[in-house]
Amino acid sequence: MLKVKEKDKSSENNSFVITVCSGKGGVGKSIVSTNLAYSLSEMDANVLIFDGNLNYPNQHLICGIEPNFRLFDVIHSQLDYNDAVYKISDNLHILAERPATGEMDNYSAENLRNLLTKIKSENKFDYIVIDTLSGAYQELFEFCRISDLILILINDEPTSLLDAYGLIKIFRKYVNIRKIALLVNNVIDNDDANDISNKLNLATEKFLKLKIEVLGYIPYDRAVRNSVLMQEPFVKNAPNSDASKALTGIAKKIMKKNKKLVKV
Repeated sequence: MLKVKEKDKSSENNSFVITVCSGKGGVGKSIVSTNLAYSLSEMDANVLIFDGNLNYPNQHLICGIEPNFRLFDVIHSQLDYNDAVYKISDNLHILAERPATGEMDNYSAENLRNLLTKIKSENKFDYIVIDTLSGAYQELFEFCRISDLILILINDEPTSLLDAYGLIKIFRKYVNIRKIALLVNNVIDNDDANDISNKLNLATEKFLKLKIEVLGYIPYDRAVRNSVLMQEPFVKNAPNSDASKALTGIAKKIMKKNKKLVKV
């Protein structure tokens, strides 16, 4: 049974939900999700990683764990989600999905929404970080509807910007657009990140009349690749790397957005 430290029961706030998504695959959603969750947990917050990449889950691989029960068991076998939550460290937990089987798992978007709504409302975690499959699909819309922050990852590939634009265009019909922020991944420096985000915002401002907030950027860093091989977050095994410093700064910005927690 899951045990996490008790929070102030007088608080009426729910868990702060962050959905990490992208229009294009291969931009680093899973790695960013893991490291963001770890960074928040190191700031004395209780954090749950929710592996919403339903067909190609990676969180158990990135974290180097093999939980006995998975999201699949919670949805299809009516297992209490507390029994499927795996404790990685004192402040960091995960609800992992089962390894890829080569078959498309049949999930009810309504069941996923109900589960996440329950976890959020029970307020056992300060943050829930949802990793997702790339593209636009009904389950993603449900994740985003209950989210407090929707992080869209982009990089310097033209298809990344085109697909992010398409995702933002679709999101206008389903979610509060003010919850969306951009995160530029795997770039050379701040100038490179600004150039990439400006190109996307030029398109959204011209055609959608929207300017999307840029939360920050993560530079290219060999520590990221090494951490994948070691199955550990790079913010843990290389805390002084440029990527770790950038990710920690992004976590602090998110904490400031979430006014119920101010320990930074």
